[in-house]
Amino acid sequence: MFKSIKIFSFLISAILLISSCKKDELDIAALTDFPPGMLSISPSDGGKVVAGNFNVKVEFVDGTTSPLASGKVTLVDASGVELATASENLSGILDSIIIEGTTFNAADLAIGVYGLNISVTDAKGQTATKETTFEISLLPFPANHDEMYIAGAFNGWGADPMTLVADHTWEIKEIDLQGEAWKFKNTPDWTDEDWGDTDCDGVMESNFNGNGDTACGYSGLVNVQFNDQTLTYTVRPAVEFETNLSGLYLLGSFNNFEGSDNKFTLVANNTWELAEVELTMGDLFKFSEGPFFMGSNFGDSDADGIAEEFGNNIVFGEQSAFYKMTFNDKTLAYSYEFVRFPSIGIIGSATPGGWDTDTEMDDNGDGTFGVAITLVDGVVKFRANGSWTTNWGGTDFPTGVGTQDGPDIPVVAGDYIVTFNPATGEYNFEIDAGITSVGIIGPATPGGWDEETPMISNGDGTYYLIIGLTDGEAKFRANGNWDLSWGGNDFPSGIATSDNGPDIPVTYGLYVVNFNTNTGAYSFEPAIISIIGSATPGGWDVDTDMTPDASTPSVVKGTFDLTDGEAKFRLDHDWVISWGGSDFPNGTATSDNGPNIPVTAGTYDVSFNVVTGEYSFD
Repeated sequence: MFKSIKIFSFLISAILLISSCKKDELDIAALTDFPPGMLSISPSDGGKVVAGNFNVKVEFVDGTTSPLASGKVTLVDASGVELATASENLSGILDSIIIEGTTFNAADLAIGVYGLNISVTDAKGQTATKETTFEISLLPFPANHDEMYIAGAFNGWGADPMTLVADHTWEIKEIDLQGEAWKFKNTPDWTDEDWGDTDCDGVMESNFNGNGDTACGYSGLVNVQFNDQTLTYTVRPAVEFETNLSGLYLLGSFNNFEGSDNKFTLVANNTWELAEVELTMGDLFKFSEGPFFMGSNFGDSDADGIAEEFGNNIVFGEQSAFYKMTFNDKTLAYSYEFVRFPSIGIIGSATPGGWDTDTEMDDNGDGTFGVAITLVDGVVKFRANGSWTTNWGGTDFPTGVGTQDGPDIPVVAGDYIVTFNPATGEYNFEIDAGITSVGIIGPATPGGWDEETPMISNGDGTYYLIIGLTDGEAKFRANGNWDLSWGGNDFPSGIATSDNGPDIPVTYGLYVVNFNTNTGAYSFEPAIISIIGSATPGGWDVDTDMTPDASTPSVVKGTFDLTDGEAKFRLDHDWVISWGGSDFPNGTATSDNGPNIPVTAGTYDVSFNVVTGEYSFD
């Protein structure tokens, strides 16, 4: 609706602009002659209204060359029986038709689905029609969904219910999002629509159009509201702290002194905190009430740790790293606290780059850094940010504790998994036995703890698998044994550790599982399996989704009326991964562009195992 208003406003502005130009410079008719349309419809298409009295209203829009002429709106029940109709003459570029609820006894209509048949004609005889549906419900307020939930790392990606508190507005109070990723969803088990805000702009995107998680750093007790019509949402502290500012942002040379990426959170009375920001020696910055220097801003003219309103830029004089920033809007005192280094490398005569080039280590996400590396006889050191400003060395091998500017670490040639903790100086050089395969195992998997399910290698140390999982736990392991395994605390994504890490908590569902043996990063992304083809209800154009079995979610099922023709199975309504086979009614499909499955007309119970490829049409 808002997009329509913006477009309409743009058209009006264009008309005004054109009217100020010479007529022979522009073809005004060509720019202002377009078919009529519907600007807004109430009740909205696919929406819900509260049982009781309500009005039907349709706003029409057109161009100035061919203005509106007439319109018709008809209200029908689920069987198509006419309940009310209004035909009216229209005029101008914006007009509407309203059917008062009292004229069709809206308050007495039964709970259920209804429809609107709409048509409009302009002065040139151009027409437009539209059919919509809406539902009369027992909800306390109008909404597009019967229920709403919030899910994320904070609740194990479960389903905490939200309450409808106003028109289209769902709310949950006093939850801690823990600074991790989360989403809204309209069912407890991910079987329909969910929403995420990947760019943290305050507007959700639907999984129907492709979306991701909301990972915007919200933490502490908060109240969350979501509008299922506009898809806007708010996250506000559950406890209202005292403050003199409407918001706070860190603006500096690192972001061209603008933008909302570095937004502070009010964590106590007058106390704002930015959990993490990367600063480099020599950076200039200020504290600003708005993301573009709106409202007040604060600098520090005498560099004493106490800011002044509209003071000079603050010059950062510490070593390059990530820092936590704190600012008090009452005392104007500010401080920063070291969090972590952006990069850690290993360097020395024993490394591939010698003393000239660091071998960058991977951030394990738990404060440690690691890398798989081949070393020769020689010495090494660890250092931060590719610079000797901060470096660590030690005398012990293969394990020890490094110290700042310590001696070179003696190394014996070999293939190693090297781990280093810059906070404690602890390091470890573990012989790398090599990874030939990776599988997933645990009570949540088809084979339990007895038999792992092999993953598919991408050839670069990363692996993937499409699999159905039950409620339970899982781990990754290498080479079909427990000599090297990975576990983690987080679901559906996290960083696994290989030092006997914890079992990963898993909830029921069908997933695309990804795992990176280099970094430990893993993710369980919800998957949809569908059947498509000339034999299916949607032909080759529209997928027909299948449902995971309640006890064996790796097997998806559905009952379908099929015609003579062909079919395939595919992942997430896309041809990146699809399965086909030569046999009917039973066979084993392959995912490497397998052939179309020949189908004979009939009604079938179709099943497909995403792990083994086995399918049947019974």
